[in-house]
Parts: sequence; C-alpha cells; structure tokens
Amino acid sequence: MAWKPIYDSEQLSLIADDELKVAMLEVSSGGYVPRYVTLHWNEQELAEVIQALQSAQQLLKGDSA
Repeated sequence: MAWKPIYDSEQLSLIADDELKVAMLEVSSGGYVPRYVTLHWNEQELAEVIQALQSAQQLLKGDSA
C-alpha cells in the first residue's frame, strides 16, 4: 500500500505516499459543499514547511528565538 494516513481531522488530512515519496495535505473548506485543496510536498519541501510551522509555533508562544 502506497498511501499511509498520518493525521486526519474534520478539515485536514495528511497522507504519506511511500512509493512516490511525497506527503499530501488535503484541506477542506467544510460546509454544505466543501471545496478541497491538496498540497503535495517532497521531502525537502516538507522539511521547509515543518521548519516554518515550528517558527510560527514559537512566535505564538512568545519566543523570539
């Protein structure tokens, strides 16, 4: 099986495809007629997104480091 679910919530799904070596984040607008956007990241792009999310988390915590 190529697709491995990593995270799933009402509006977000994160799946790793171990054959294509990509992570896919699907975002749903929710509502009566949801709209979907799917982002595909290779390993380098995923690392950059993780770093950006960690930076955002630090900012929300009030850390400037």
